Amino acid sequence: MMKKFLTPCVFLMFCNITLAQPNFGVEYITEFQTNFGKKYNWVNLLELSGELPSTSIHNRWKNGSFHAMLISTYRPFNDRVIDDLLYYSNITKERVPFNIFVLGYQHQWERFSLFGGVRNLEEDYFTNPHKALFTNHSAGMIPTMALNFPIADLPVSAMCLHAELNLTENLHFKTSLYNGEAHNPREKPWAPFVADPRNDGVFSISQLKYSQNKILHGNCALGVTYHTTERHHTSFYGTIEQALFENEHYETGFFVQGGFSGLSCKVEHIYPPHCKTFFGAGWYFDGLLSKQKRDSFGMYFGVADFSYIKEHILEITWHYHFSEHIAIQPALHIVRTGNNTRSVGLLRFIASI
Repeated sequence: MMKKFLTPCVFLMFCNITLAQPNFGVEYITEFQTNFGKKYNWVNLLELSGELPSTSIHNRWKNGSFHAMLISTYRPFNDRVIDDLLYYSNITKERVPFNIFVLGYQHQWERFSLFGGVRNLEEDYFTNPHKALFTNHSAGMIPTMALNFPIADLPVSAMCLHAELNLTENLHFKTSLYNGEAHNPREKPWAPFVADPRNDGVFSISQLKYSQNKILHGNCALGVTYHTTERHHTSFYGTIEQALFENEHYETGFFVQGGFSGLSCKVEHIYPPHCKTFFGAGWYFDGLLSKQKRDSFGMYFGVADFSYIKEHILEITWHYHFSEHIAIQPALHIVRTGNNTRSVGLLRFIASI
């Protein structure tokens, strides 16, 4: 049944058909890394995305759309330049030639939407553009969730039902139900389509978010996750994002986020260790060197309390758009794990169409 469903969907979204021309996008990120010593690395991420409205297939089939995204990650060296716990780079992943990141159908009602298919958590959660400025993985998905559960985090995905509801103009609720483990496509070519709750369990996440534009723009969100089989059963998180000043040339603001995950059994010296609590805060300034907001400068600090060690991180970064499609981003990371302090320099190039 799954193969019969996938074949026409992929064909419609990626072939030149007479019914409609789908939206299509490509993004390529290449990044050079060094510890300012003897270690260095080169990592790459390629994304291919497409969307096809249901009205393109039949004019009476309204408010629906097919979504697809393929990703590929590559790095010539297996070792990272430092063995940190929070991951200094959010694209330093194992090699995956091509993996289905998103593939499914979404239907939109007046205030409610529902998606079914293969999906990744980063499509719906922790997606604020100013948090995305930072390259440290912890600035995105909260580590108390990302590091403790075998979930659909880059570069892997899993079968998912995702729903969103606009409760009011400012209040938004979303919830997702995933297969409990996102399997590696290098081990199982059909990994994204595995739905085995008996062995993998079920992973659920729900979030309530309030947004406002009366005092500049800002939002706050509270979320909870639950895994039915993992020993780290539940985690909670919260985020606050707020602009402090904005005009047509400049913008500055901050965000804070935190998470907690209970430990259901006492396990010492496991690796990777369980992340019990996390706190992170970031500040950004758009238009520091260009009056058209073509550049963004930011500083990000985070501290994670693991089961037997703590890690502190500091990131200083600057992102500059040469054009709408080309950007460059250097970043400096200072990482202190226990009593060991190290630094990492990154130089990232981004191209998109």
